[in-house]
Amino acid sequence: MDARTRRRLGVGLLAAAALFGPGLVEWVRLDWRQRRLDRELAALQARHAALKAEHERLQTDPVYVEGLIRSTFKHAKPNELVIPLQDNTDSPSVR
Repeated sequence: MDARTRRRLGVGLLAAAALFGPGLVEWVRLDWRQRRLDRELAALQARHAALKAEHERLQTDPVYVEGLIRSTFKHAKPNELVIPLQDNTDSPSVR
């Protein structure tokens, strides 16, 4: 490749960079943003599906609701003996 051809190639590359450079940079930035938003959307859709399934279960499964209430609020039925299976180090020990 002679000097004249190299100079033409250099000028052509500079012209292409000046013409398409700003638009190309913006396109790449927008493409990255679109990919990030697509990932966020997929995560939100998965979370929505999980919450929707939980909502449906809370409305239709009374056994699940009762178990949730018992475990969350430490509730027992009258005359029911509850034996904890986990060691609670937060609560004071009874002697």
